[in-house]
Amino acid sequence: MEDIIVTKDLTKEYRGYKANHAISMCVKKGSIYGLIGRNGAGKTTFMRMLLGLSKPTKGEIQLLGKKGKEMNQERSRIGSIIETPAFITRLSAYDNLMLRADLLGLKDKKKAIHEALKKVGLYEKRGQKVKGFSLGMRQSLGIACAILGEPELLILDEPINGLDPIAIANVRKILLDLNKKGTTIIISSHILGEMEKVATCYGFIVEGKLVKEISEEEVKNNKVDLEKFFIKIAGGELDA
Repeated sequence: MEDIIVTKDLTKEYRGYKANHAISMCVKKGSIYGLIGRNGAGKTTFMRMLLGLSKPTKGEIQLLGKKGKEMNQERSRIGSIIETPAFITRLSAYDNLMLRADLLGLKDKKKAIHEALKKVGLYEKRGQKVKGFSLGMRQSLGIACAILGEPELLILDEPINGLDPIAIANVRKILLDLNKKGTTIIISSHILGEMEKVATCYGFIVEGKLVKEISEEEVKNNKVDLEKFFIKIAGGELDA
């Protein structure tokens, strides 16, 4: 099966501190890879390097079969959300998504925007300025932006932060539906209960290192108690 994400010895240092250390990972086409770690473990740093938002100190990245500068040509095939989404707050939800649709070069922009807004429950708010949106609404708009045009790869860093239980369940459905259509997803979180409902395989980051992976076969065979396993490898109680 094709590898959609490949990293080799990926490392990021800040003034001698290794936020990520020699991470080697393969994410297979059609999988939902759950990247699990405590707050500050290095999940966001890793995601930012995948997206080209942070330059690795050393190591290699391959996305959708492309390396280096060639990856930039594939960015339109990738949707993402990193930490709290940023928008032009004086513009409406619709206009913010139109900027993204223009960048992606979507053919039927209006239809794609309406579909994305309906999926996240913001269609009725499409004409409202983002400055009046709550944190949860902005997070939902960020998810709409990420799924616009149904990308081949989704890179999602803590996408359910700030969402209520109904919105979380809706995001889960969106991700599972997109995955059934062929979208490969890597999603980071420290909320294990929600990860268990969507992920097909897992990787665990502890102090910037990828210390363990759990395969799709192991997940299917129910051989892992995710919470007990994570507490053990993290060396302490979860602070979820």
